[in-house]
Amino acid sequence: MPKRDVRDLPPAARARIERFEASGPKTSLLSVPGAVGAEAAGFTPVGEVMGCVVQQVGWTALGQWATDQVWLLADTLREGYATALGRLTEEASALGADGVLDIRFTTTSLDGTAQELVAMGTAVRAETAQRPGRLFTTDLPGQDVGKLMQAGWVPVRVAVGVAARGRIDNTMQLQTGFWAGNLEVDTPTRVVNQVRAAARAEFARAIRDCGADGGIVSDLRLRTWPVQEVAVYAIASVIGTAIARFHDGPAAPTGALKILPLNRS
Repeated sequence: MPKRDVRDLPPAARARIERFEASGPKTSLLSVPGAVGAEAAGFTPVGEVMGCVVQQVGWTALGQWATDQVWLLADTLREGYATALGRLTEEASALGADGVLDIRFTTTSLDGTAQELVAMGTAVRAETAQRPGRLFTTDLPGQDVGKLMQAGWVPVRVAVGVAARGRIDNTMQLQTGFWAGNLEVDTPTRVVNQVRAAARAEFARAIRDCGADGGIVSDLRLRTWPVQEVAVYAIASVIGTAIARFHDGPAAPTGALKILPLNRS
C-alpha cells in the first residue's frame, strides 16, 4: 500500500511515525504466538498504531426522556468506534501497511462525564508477490489470521454493531423489592436479550455493507441503567471481523501456513 502524507495526521501520530522511520527497529503489540503466526501468514510488523477519541457520555439536555438519552449515547458510542478505527487506519496507511492485526478497543472514564475510546493494533506489511489491494483491519491475533488464511479466508475489516433498548415497567418493583426473594426479573431479561439481538443485527449489516462473506464475533459488551426501579435501559456492542473467502481448495496456497493447522490431532 502507498504511504499516506503524514501531514494529515495528528501531531502525536506524526511523532510516532517519524520515530519509527528514524530508529530502524519496528515495534509491535503482537504476542509471541501472534508474531509467529503473522510471519507464517506472510506479514511483517511495521509498527504499532493507535486511534483515539474523547467523547461526552453522560445524560445531556438534547434528550427529553430517558429513552432519548440512551439512543443518543448509543449514537455517540457508534461514532466513537468509527472515529478511533478510522484514525488507526490512517496511521497504518501512513506507515505503508497492508493491514492491522490484533486491534483492541479500550475505554477509560476521564472525569465522570467524558470517556476516551482507544483502538490499538499492529500494522503489518505483506511480504508476498501478491499484496492486498486495500488495507484490512482485524481484531484477530496473528496466529488466528494464519489459520483463517489456511482455510481459504481473509480478514476484510473490523465490524462493530451498537444498539440501545429500554423498557418501562411499573410492576418491576414487585420483583426487585426487599421481600421479592431470588428470582428472575422479567423486564431486564427482556431488555438485555433485545439489545444484544439488535447489536448482532447491526454487526451483520456492517458485514454485508463491506461485501464480506461472513464474520467472526470476538467481543460482546453490555451496559445497563436501572431507572427508579420502574425502567431499565441498555446499550450493547458486538465487535468482530468481517471475512471473505478467497480460496476453495482443501489446502492454503502458501505452504508456510501448514505449520498452523486448523484441526488439532
